[in-house]
Amino acid sequence: MIDIYHFSKPLSTHCLTTEQCLTNITSDIAQHAHLHFVPLINMDFIANLENHALNPSKKHHISDSSDILFNVILDFKAAQLEGNKKARNFLVQLQHELLINQKTYTSTLVAQLLDKIGINRANFLINRANNETISAIIKDQKFAEKIMQKKCATIALTFSKENETQVLTDFSVNDLVLAFAPHLTPTVDTDRLLQSLKSYAY
Repeated sequence: MIDIYHFSKPLSTHCLTTEQCLTNITSDIAQHAHLHFVPLINMDFIANLENHALNPSKKHHISDSSDILFNVILDFKAAQLEGNKKARNFLVQLQHELLINQKTYTSTLVAQLLDKIGINRANFLINRANNETISAIIKDQKFAEKIMQKKCATIALTFSKENETQVLTDFSVNDLVLAFAPHLTPTVDTDRLLQSLKSYAY
């Protein structure tokens, strides 16, 4: 089994492209694979979270970039309690609306995406206010710090049989295909996969 972790900057179009590429690639991996998205925030935020100095914003409109980042991550972790695949889809679509369609982050936008993806709004709001969700964010960030070794964004491949971790820091489409090529099913045409992944570039 392969665990794939994408430690990303959620407000980066480059990381959005990588997430879409990884979602595509994972379906073609020969072994059983788990894809994990881990959106990153800085350690000052972590300290504030641990000290309960931050509260999820209840404002309808949020404009400060650090607040948007925190709320996007909080939304993702709340959605994740409803299922990892749905949460990944939610994060990608929220990023697309914010980064590509240049929409403003609002509770209305989040609600629309929840309905579109099929995530229960009531459960989502309960999860969002749950201390366990904050604890999960803190745990993710500490895990990321351990794996990333101060790199800005990273893909980590953990192989359960070999008990080893391969770290990637170059997310160009060509390098992603080369990195994953040894793990793909034999029927996958890497040239066709490469062309397919290039369609995600913004």
